[in-house]
Amino acid sequence: MKPSSFLPLYEKLEALVNKLPAGLQQPILREITPIKTLFLMQRPPRLVLVGPNGAGKAELLATLFGDEVFRPGEENLSDGHWQTIDRTGRGSLRLLDARRPASLPLLREVLTQEPPDLFIFARSAGPIGDSLSADLDHAVQLLPVVTPREGAVPKLMGLLLPGDGGEIEAARQELHAVLHTRPELSARMAGTLALFGDPVGQRLAELIAIELPPAAQLEMARLSSNRALQKQIAQVVIKSVTAICTAIGAQPIPLADFPILTSLQATMVAGIMHISGREMSARLAAEFMTAVGANVGLGLALREGARAAVKFLPGWGNAISGAVAGAGTYSIGHAAVSYFIEGVSLKDARSVFKRGKKEPTLLKE
Repeated sequence: MKPSSFLPLYEKLEALVNKLPAGLQQPILREITPIKTLFLMQRPPRLVLVGPNGAGKAELLATLFGDEVFRPGEENLSDGHWQTIDRTGRGSLRLLDARRPASLPLLREVLTQEPPDLFIFARSAGPIGDSLSADLDHAVQLLPVVTPREGAVPKLMGLLLPGDGGEIEAARQELHAVLHTRPELSARMAGTLALFGDPVGQRLAELIAIELPPAAQLEMARLSSNRALQKQIAQVVIKSVTAICTAIGAQPIPLADFPILTSLQATMVAGIMHISGREMSARLAAEFMTAVGANVGLGLALREGARAAVKFLPGWGNAISGAVAGAGTYSIGHAAVSYFIEGVSLKDARSVFKRGKKEPTLLKE
């Protein structure tokens, strides 16, 4: 199932929500918006590489993707246009090599037509030569070309690559200081990072993702296989779906919430599968829910049993029912994160689900 396949499901959910009381419709549709942004508007991140020509592109992509992307001789192949870098089954990234001697008029035209999300100034560790001043000036001429996106302008990140010895932290600080010598660059700085050590790939993906719009963050999480980043995005989905199910479950409409709740929970699991880098599948989502013990009949009985408490606890039965629906949804979501993102066994995911049901969670704004 491709992200675009969420459109019919999203429209179906909207139709179901429209059958609920008018006062409940807008809050629920508002909670669905983050999910719509993530999955229906998902697109590749757009990164622009500036700085000294030569090394940089291959190291950046190998660090993000976890493997070699370019073959020997392809490192400096660039015609001043966007390149699409694919990682089979996980998505793609748009990269523009805007380093000298690329034509400034051509680059300005390309950047105007397709605005970037982030500029990356990459240089190798080692002595700073006279040519770096021209590279800084080149970057200064490119940044103002980009039209602000949603009130914000793309930031600039400094990236220190492995080079000719020297103290790594001192070299990183030197790069940071050099970038701040140009006020135009200093105003856009998002920090600097040295590409040294094993955890650096995860750190780089997280720092880039922070500067990306929501529509591009999901693709970065899938491309980089960064579990921490994937969990952060999955939490957004879990929070929204749990809030919706809590609100729907609290409505005094016996059985009427059943198709909406189950559809939302299955959508949430399929979404978490997609975030992890897998293909979305409603069928596999349903199979997972059954496997961890998210029994549809039991969930329905619990919700209706809570509603029955209205007879004995006026004003409380619906709230309890909503809490039960929300807690069940929250538990399903975290069981899915444990299995699809963290890689635990199905048995352990089942334990996560059962533990969550015993510890109901009420989400607050």
